[in-house]
Amino acid sequence: MIKLVDQYVGRSALYGLLGVWLVMAILYVLISLLRELQDIQGSYDTGDVFWFIFLTLPRMSYKIFPVSALLGVLVGVGDLASSNQLVAFRTAGVSRLRLALAALAGAMVITIPVMVMGEWVAPPAEQKARTFRLSEMVGQAIVGGPRGIWIRDGKDFVNIQRPLLSGNRREQTMEFQNVVIYTYSEGAILDTVTRADLATHNGERWTLDNVTRVQFSDTGASKSQAEHEYWATEIKPQLMDSAITRPSLLSLRSLWKYMEFLGENGLDDRVYTEAFWEKVLFPFTVIALILAGMPFVFGAQRSQNMGVRLFFGMVLGGVFLVVNDTIQQIGSFYLVPTFLSSLVPILLLAGVSIVMLRRSV
Repeated sequence: MIKLVDQYVGRSALYGLLGVWLVMAILYVLISLLRELQDIQGSYDTGDVFWFIFLTLPRMSYKIFPVSALLGVLVGVGDLASSNQLVAFRTAGVSRLRLALAALAGAMVITIPVMVMGEWVAPPAEQKARTFRLSEMVGQAIVGGPRGIWIRDGKDFVNIQRPLLSGNRREQTMEFQNVVIYTYSEGAILDTVTRADLATHNGERWTLDNVTRVQFSDTGASKSQAEHEYWATEIKPQLMDSAITRPSLLSLRSLWKYMEFLGENGLDDRVYTEAFWEKVLFPFTVIALILAGMPFVFGAQRSQNMGVRLFFGMVLGGVFLVVNDTIQQIGSFYLVPTFLSSLVPILLLAGVSIVMLRRSV
């Protein structure tokens, strides 16, 4: 009996989640499509816009999933409440917490594949989308891959192996680590290879730091070094900013590599650490949001229509995002370990939800 109830409630939660997730994804696609159509320039045309939206769809689907899970469970299990089926289950001796866990189990069926998509599908697709969009807009060959970003700049081929962001979530600065510039002559013959540890922009021009240059000629190769050197290039920092994939869109593997590199070099890694723990705690965020929505289902069961439940769900999701962002900012200011500042909002939400569910009817 109990297992049949668990399966029934779980299926209802799963179907509601899939329906809401699909609707929200369609809305995000339409909004993104309208925004991109306004930014058409260069050789970036309507067909390119649709390709860009298609490549960013895994990222959008991953980002909206937690809120979709909250709203979907409210819709799916809320229908059972509206038809008094939850009352029948409660009369048969099934606790509210047990019903909530059944709904949670149904949602977890799709949560695990979404996590796989967020780790293996969304990051490379997002990087490809950003570099494709920028290369079409500026008319330069730009390719993103595991070795960073490749750009064709006149006779030069530039490999930015490690584009970095620093600062907090609100204010971020950009710099390029490990830059390699391959310069070719008119006959497509490699003329010079320039390596720099760092490339920064001061608002007017680029500067390369710790530069090593190898010049090739018919008689051999010569090597020269410089501590600082201006970089004459047409690459605009504001354009490159749009090509760099934000830490929140990277895979856990990439984030870990960035954190290791920044830690070994004594650089600020908080932006990447926050994104790392956000992805690690992704399933727990989904669990906390679903548990938080269940008291609204068991509240005034027959008096709440779907619109009311969705309204409460959207308010709850918005409040959680605001509280989570506030705690992250406070943690960043007071140098609280990122793991704790990321975990506290989830624990608070889940704890309050479980207490409310355990209360007597």
